[in-house]
Amino acid sequence: MSFVMWMFAMVFIFGLIFIILPISKTFKFRNRLRITSARNRRRDSIQGFIQHSIKNENTKQSNYKIMRYLKTAGYPAGMQAFHFRLIQTAAPIVMGLVMLGVYGINNIKAANIQSFPIIPFLAIIVLSYICPYFILIYYSNKRREMLAEDIVKFSHRLVVCITDKIPIYYAIRRAGRTSKVIKPYVDDLLIDWMNNPRAAILHFGEQIGISEALPLTNTLLATWNAPQEKIIDLFHQQIRNIDTMRDFQIKKKIEAGPLRVTFIVLIPFLAAATLVMLPWYNNFMDILRVSF
Repeated sequence: MSFVMWMFAMVFIFGLIFIILPISKTFKFRNRLRITSARNRRRDSIQGFIQHSIKNENTKQSNYKIMRYLKTAGYPAGMQAFHFRLIQTAAPIVMGLVMLGVYGINNIKAANIQSFPIIPFLAIIVLSYICPYFILIYYSNKRREMLAEDIVKFSHRLVVCITDKIPIYYAIRRAGRTSKVIKPYVDDLLIDWMNNPRAAILHFGEQIGISEALPLTNTLLATWNAPQEKIIDLFHQQIRNIDTMRDFQIKKKIEAGPLRVTFIVLIPFLAAATLVMLPWYNNFMDILRVSF
């Protein structure tokens, strides 16, 4: 009798297990779904907030120059105004933490509290804030020169192709094969040309985004359905206009050269003067500390 009771108990327990286990799995699965859904909503809200912040920062009127420089520089690493401002804000914080860490390590090694170099600290903080801006301007101007040079070469190749009695569309395609910087813009121009040549040319000029592209786009707008004799004359005039603009910019750089040299000499001089004055500043602070 006892054996039958034990068998009944075991069968009852196994039956409960086979009934409860699927139910418990169902409850866990639903709970997991709830957790995943909540995480997805939280993630979507965070992503929406970040995208909203990026959009607001990119459309600010105060960031117009930053966006223009970024566009001319080719949006390095996909950088927008939001990312640039983030770097510009993070750089002083990182440099400040590094300087505080170095100051603390030096105090630990010296076994006494040294005076904090407030003037070099402020100077490095200010430089770390403005350096990203000047670096962006440097790369923007460098790529601008590359774009202008590539536009002139592209225009010369167009003249050669048109002289060989090649239609304007195929002349653009052939002239753009050897282009380097403006090659992606030429490819987009050829793709959009099939739908609307005028809109494609305007979009081509907006993509390049520098003043040297205006003579090229104006010439293309005037010649995409003009006779070949007129096209050649217009392109020669366009090349002369670009050369004139580049000569004017070179003259401006030459005139601004002495000012740049002054800054190049002045910054190391100020840094050296700061290093020379630093021991005197430390002694002065020690005297004030002892006096008071």
